[in-house]
Amino acid sequence: MRLGRRPGAYVALVDSFTQETLLKAECDTNNVDLISFRLYDSSGGLVADSDGPQTYPDGVEILAGAGEELLHVPSLRDESIRYRIYSTQGALLTCSDGLRTLIYGGVHVEGNKHLPGRPPGSAEIAAAKTRDAGPEQNGVQS
Repeated sequence: MRLGRRPGAYVALVDSFTQETLLKAECDTNNVDLISFRLYDSSGGLVADSDGPQTYPDGVEILAGAGEELLHVPSLRDESIRYRIYSTQGALLTCSDGLRTLIYGGVHVEGNKHLPGRPPGSAEIAAAKTRDAGPEQNGVQS
């Protein structure tokens, strides 16, 4: 999961059983990254709660009592967020080292796009340009 999404976009990791959002990264309409979290440790104990979306311009690191890294939000947008997300029962739901993400049962990913629908792919754009061009622009001579 990376920072620097398009304004209005978000990604959230949600506990499938309780519907509780455990981690959410979003970009507001002013292009500011906001992070919200509710983090549990491997025994199911609450470790940290952001109390809603917050900005972390200097980054943030949340560790469990045994020193286990539960969340690392970098200060730079080009770095990835690292996390270990546990349920209220202490089950590991998902984790990411910034390069690889493992998703186990009990978590689902939610998100949105800034604009509805998918932008046309480059092949569709090229086909539309060719279709709209006159015969002389397509290399056809009369």
